[in-house]
Amino acid sequence: MRQKWTEEEIWSWYKAQPWITGFNFIPSGAMNGGIWLLQDYDHERAYRESAKEIALAASLGFNSIRFFVPFYLWRVQHDSFMKNFEELLSLLDLYHMTMMPVLFNDCCVAKSKYTEPVLGPQPEPVPGYFGGTSVTPFDEDTQNGDIIGYDITDEPEMEPTVHAYVKELAQTYGQDNRILIWNIWNEAGNSQRMEKSVSLMKKVFEWMREEDVKQPLTADVWGAGAEHPYGWLKNPGIYADVERTAIELSDIITFHFYGDYAHSRMYIKCLKEYGRPMINTEWMHRPYRSIIQTHLPLWKKEKIGSYFFGFVNGKAQFNYVWEFIKNLPDIDTRLWMHDIFHSDFTPYDEEEIDVIRECNRDKKIF
Repeated sequence: MRQKWTEEEIWSWYKAQPWITGFNFIPSGAMNGGIWLLQDYDHERAYRESAKEIALAASLGFNSIRFFVPFYLWRVQHDSFMKNFEELLSLLDLYHMTMMPVLFNDCCVAKSKYTEPVLGPQPEPVPGYFGGTSVTPFDEDTQNGDIIGYDITDEPEMEPTVHAYVKELAQTYGQDNRILIWNIWNEAGNSQRMEKSVSLMKKVFEWMREEDVKQPLTADVWGAGAEHPYGWLKNPGIYADVERTAIELSDIITFHFYGDYAHSRMYIKCLKEYGRPMINTEWMHRPYRSIIQTHLPLWKKEKIGSYFFGFVNGKAQFNYVWEFIKNLPDIDTRLWMHDIFHSDFTPYDEEEIDVIRECNRDKKIF
């Protein structure tokens, strides 16, 4: 059974990679891009549309995507899910791109608001809302006294299914060069969950290592335990035990930070103390002053991998800011929060594209 990589092992691996430059790929055709792209219904059309976006990304020199893998779809449409997931990896490989799959996620809504993902024709977005819906992981269902996010993996009887899912992905792709890193858990502790996912998260890391996957494993740190998200951006650090656990489990440090340039440098300094390579797996938030022009060169200069959030604007409406920050005095809601292209592939800001091309031109950082 593989153990956590030593600092020497992970640095050796990281220095052998080109600079990791990519984005969180949520295809523009639907709010739940993973379901829309990988489900059986109308898959050929979804694939064709997504392939155009991947080709666009490759033309800018990106070499990887971070992709939220829908565990639900693996459960209900197993065979077509596996076929379509393989097809997506083959598409990426055609353009010399890799994937960082995200297996589980603590950004979730209260149980009273939870609904299973929709299969078949996808719902249309509610205009004006980030994510295309007015129900968000940041909501507290005060009417029902429900403030903790819910996920189907919370159900004890689901653990054998989770194990089977992890085992199959590990056995199928654990030696596959198209998978760059396994992102075991997204933002553990979010949605008021704090330690709720820790036990299962530890097991998923263990199950992956039992299969001796050759890729590094990671869980993101993101500001859990801070008084509120905006405050954490102005005083970045590690605040919660769930984040310390994520770091202890992870081979490589992945983090989310949407703050401005000065505070990004503060956070880099904080995370360097752990002595491991770093990748920012979520960033770019124009109203928070996290922008391509300043931050992409910073990550590259500091030898930090980069996956900003979003790509082509679509039904997920990532141009809109989160509901809970809309009325903050220093938030300019005229600015797009995420995404760098309109749906017709015209840039949101030509200067951003110029900076991306320049940074992506030479990926040797060691």
